[in-house]
Amino acid sequence: MATEREKPTMSHSIPWEVRVQDHPGCSVDEVNREPDWEANHSHRIGFVNRDDRRPGLTPPREEYAEEIEEARKQLEEMRSKVDMGELVNFRDIIQSQRDFHIKYPQERPLGWRYVLNTTEDWVKNKEQWPANLQQRQRQEQEDAKTEKHNQETGGGKSPQAGQAVLRESMAEFEWRADNKEKYQEARHVDKERGDEDGKEQTGSANVHLTPQELSLLHSLEHEKDVVSQFKQNDGKGKSPQTHNRSSIAIDEQDQYTPDNWLPRCPDLIRIGGKHPMNAEPPLSRLFDGGLITPNELHYVRNHGPVPRLMWEFHKLDIEYGGRKLSLSMNELKSRYRESVINIPITMACTGNRRKELNLIRKSKGLNNGAATVGTAYWKGPLLRDVLISAGVPKNLKTKGMMHWVNFAGADIPSEGPYETSIPFDYIMDPANDVILAMEMNDLPLPADYGYPVRVMIPGYIGGRCVKWLRRVWITSEENKSYYHTWDNRLMPSFVTEKDGRFAEALFHNPSTACYENNLNSVIAKPAQGETIALSDIESGKNYRIAGFAYDGGGREVQRVEVSLDGGESWLYATREFPDSPLRHGNKFWAWIHWHLDVDISHLVRAKSITVRAFNASKTTQPEEPSWNLLGMMNNSWYIVTPDIITSGGQGPAISFRHPTEAGSAAGGWMKPSMEVLIQEAKQRGSAPEKQFTREEIEKHNKFEDCWLVIDNKVYDATSVLNWHPGGKAAILAHAGKCHQETTNEFVSIHDDFAWKKLHECILGRVTDKTANFIRESAEAAAKEEAEQSQDQKDLALQRRRWIPVKLVNRRQVSPDTNTYTFQLPEGKTVLGLGTCQHLQIGFHLRDKMLIRQYTPTRPLLPAHDSQVRGDESSGEHIHKPPKHHVHTGAHRHQYKQHASQEREAPEEVTSCSLMDGQSGTFDLTVKTYFPSPSQPGGALSNILDCLPLGSEVEVRGPTGDIIYQGNGHFSIEGRNRQFSRVSLVLGGSGITPGYALMARILMTPGDRTEIRVVDANRTEQDILLKKELDNLEEKSGGQMKICHVLSQAREGWGGERGKVDAGVLKRCLFKPARDNVALLCGPPGLIQGVVLPALIGMSPPPFTLLETPDVARCSVMFSFAALSCSAYATPSSCPLTACRLGIYRRPKPFRVLSSQ
Repeated sequence: MATEREKPTMSHSIPWEVRVQDHPGCSVDEVNREPDWEANHSHRIGFVNRDDRRPGLTPPREEYAEEIEEARKQLEEMRSKVDMGELVNFRDIIQSQRDFHIKYPQERPLGWRYVLNTTEDWVKNKEQWPANLQQRQRQEQEDAKTEKHNQETGGGKSPQAGQAVLRESMAEFEWRADNKEKYQEARHVDKERGDEDGKEQTGSANVHLTPQELSLLHSLEHEKDVVSQFKQNDGKGKSPQTHNRSSIAIDEQDQYTPDNWLPRCPDLIRIGGKHPMNAEPPLSRLFDGGLITPNELHYVRNHGPVPRLMWEFHKLDIEYGGRKLSLSMNELKSRYRESVINIPITMACTGNRRKELNLIRKSKGLNNGAATVGTAYWKGPLLRDVLISAGVPKNLKTKGMMHWVNFAGADIPSEGPYETSIPFDYIMDPANDVILAMEMNDLPLPADYGYPVRVMIPGYIGGRCVKWLRRVWITSEENKSYYHTWDNRLMPSFVTEKDGRFAEALFHNPSTACYENNLNSVIAKPAQGETIALSDIESGKNYRIAGFAYDGGGREVQRVEVSLDGGESWLYATREFPDSPLRHGNKFWAWIHWHLDVDISHLVRAKSITVRAFNASKTTQPEEPSWNLLGMMNNSWYIVTPDIITSGGQGPAISFRHPTEAGSAAGGWMKPSMEVLIQEAKQRGSAPEKQFTREEIEKHNKFEDCWLVIDNKVYDATSVLNWHPGGKAAILAHAGKCHQETTNEFVSIHDDFAWKKLHECILGRVTDKTANFIRESAEAAAKEEAEQSQDQKDLALQRRRWIPVKLVNRRQVSPDTNTYTFQLPEGKTVLGLGTCQHLQIGFHLRDKMLIRQYTPTRPLLPAHDSQVRGDESSGEHIHKPPKHHVHTGAHRHQYKQHASQEREAPEEVTSCSLMDGQSGTFDLTVKTYFPSPSQPGGALSNILDCLPLGSEVEVRGPTGDIIYQGNGHFSIEGRNRQFSRVSLVLGGSGITPGYALMARILMTPGDRTEIRVVDANRTEQDILLKKELDNLEEKSGGQMKICHVLSQAREGWGGERGKVDAGVLKRCLFKPARDNVALLCGPPGLIQGVVLPALIGMSPPPFTLLETPDVARCSVMFSFAALSCSAYATPSSCPLTACRLGIYRRPKPFRVLSSQ
């Protein structure tokens, strides 16, 4: 139905004529070919589906082009407003920034997200809003008063608290020049040689072959047949790998970085901290992925934030001879179809296996394990054909000079744009298969791998295969950018730093540049930590040792050998190739897998398992590693060692250890050299005597005031943000946080000069209690991760990962309040949120995720156990919490007993959608804080109000350690408590968690828990969910009573007026008693300033205080009960801490306590 604004104007001057365009109707053939339509099967190619799209078909090009141009104009208009100084709010920005991925998802990677191209800080604080100008004026006046006071009292003669102190500092090259200490020589310890008894007897002239020798002979004969029947790869095939994305969830580690919109595989091991993303899969997962690596298990190497490039707007510029060919992505894809090839290519990082070198001597690189390598099908047009179409000649012969093809990415890392160059003649040789890749394993490039286009150079290192390609140009000299000059270079071992004349000369010497991969081989089976029981020795079983090998330049890996005796003798391994591995008669762009079957008795007696490979030039790998400054190209023998262990109750066994584990894990057999240990001891150093509590540290969590805690020492890193080589996001992700992750990341990726700079930032150390908190939190997190229940895999909510939910409905409940309905992901019908718990809603901004906490207003009842278990056979229909909410057996029995007692319940009970798991949706009721001439309004509330239906937001949870389990039973930090009467003091939007508890109690048959509520608001219109609250109270039969208190009540208001005070609380809440509890949720001024002191004054101690603050408001649980307690810590204001138990005795300060 049209609104008043939309109603057409009727004019009697226009004749009411009807004209019909004649149409012959459908032909008989068309009628016969029409399918039998089914309402639940709307996804048919070419027909409009329920989302108003035509599946399988791209839109008409002219229609698509018009939309792109219109969106471009909208963006330009918004930029123009900003440049002219006009004030813009979140509504303006989201309405001017169109995203095409909902309507046109065809060219988008899996898991693509909408990102609002702004930051909350810029809109709210950097723009010249009148409220901001007033705040700055007040701050300037305060600063002037402080400065005047310091001058009058002489306080300016020494640094005051909060003042910046310029400490003695120096550049790296100055420090190196003054540092006379020389590194002592460090070399790899010689490996033990195997004893004679353990040798495989090879080369024997005995004509009677053993079963093992016969097996080898058969393998060789089979391999000869395979190699002789190699098929040429015509580049027109498809990738056999189809399991490329198992999850589109977003890791919580990315939520406060510019990469907050990127889904990443949770199995990847981050080797360079949270940001930028540098990760590799577990070695065994990589190998098990097969000869073609799934996209999500391919390693990631980023130098900065991933640029979020739009297919519709991104262009690739080809420049030569003063001319420029600018190609849109649609043009690049359609214009060069005849030139497209799709081939498997192995790409490896030059730092693969670097951690082995870092344990000898610290290099300037990350702790890569052996899995920063992968093989995928890469598809796109040949670069040479694109260059020729841009007017570049096939041959450039200018007086014998070399020419270079330069590449620039759209990313901007800390050291400037990422650029590199490749010899022109190499690119123009069609046999080298250099392509502009637009697909990976037949899917649009994932953003981490270069979406929408990257250059792929088969046989070359990953560092030359520039991602997010924006520009290609031709020069007569090598690229001079930072990353081409100072990265991906193999330095002689005598160069130990990047400064100095020798380093300067060698980094600019073309001979040190790494281009082609080098020969390498790795053992994947047995895996790190794998065990074999000694009882299996006499079983006669074989064990398959297996791994992979690769080389660069298209050279074939012709032989792989394995030694069980430290290299005294070698066994021939069988090779396995991808389908059609051969290109141009002699090019092998992909790795091989290899395996060797040995008797378990031989494996158990082995001193070590060693692998080496040979290429087509009959070159093999070196025995020892060769240390170099950047930790590049380590390809020494790969060695796995066995150890005898005794596993609990299983008897003795052999456990295998690899040289290293990626990142900060310390499970390998290689240990830090003495040089590394001495260096680490010096780095840790001492700290000033000043101590800092967790509460104080957590205040310093922003760009203007950034503290870090590393190794229990506190550092002011604010001044580092502007020049930090890894970018500011890498530091801000840890700002103000007291956790072990900061230490782990810093130690794993920084050298001694970084430690020197860090020490210049030192403030002091954490208190002993904060140090204990950091340690215990790390242990608890590790335990939680290890104990993740498989029973929860069907729940939508995840504690540590964000999942996308779709906005499917928006219903206005008042002029400034909406109820939003969100659809859970496909296959996830159970939200998994306990009563009294919250979830977090996230929305992607340019710098980080915008996060707010909410309590859903639907569902209100937990799912059946059968829904959580997926057990359809259950005949019980009792409202129980999801399985991850702990019940004791007694509680379950009592719950069933009460549930069997019937009583009249509110009408809402009959709606199955109020029970979790019934509809696969949930509701949030949110008040919109609209912008005004003086301020921009609320961030997320305005975004939700403007977000088109069909859009997605992120959700994570549950949060909160107070869970109502029914019949007065609460779980608080895993401890069971029971109360018969509940008092609620709520303010503003704090009503939603209270409403969830009220509804759960009153809608559950047999739950007789009594409720008293005080709800504080400004006006009657500000009362959220008033109709629902009135309905619950009316039908509760006196079980629930609610008192609304309005500070700005209208004439005729029949409830309480004014502010909440002790008198209101005494009149409207239950009196203190052992089985009574008070729950508080509202703004800090109400809760901390009024309610908490009043409740404390209502009852003499001892009593228990259960405190659970959240992000936007103070939530406190208050219980009057005599408990035996003992103090162990001081409270903190951290917004995400768990529920805490405490006791208050005047006049001592508040103490956090645990009950015995």
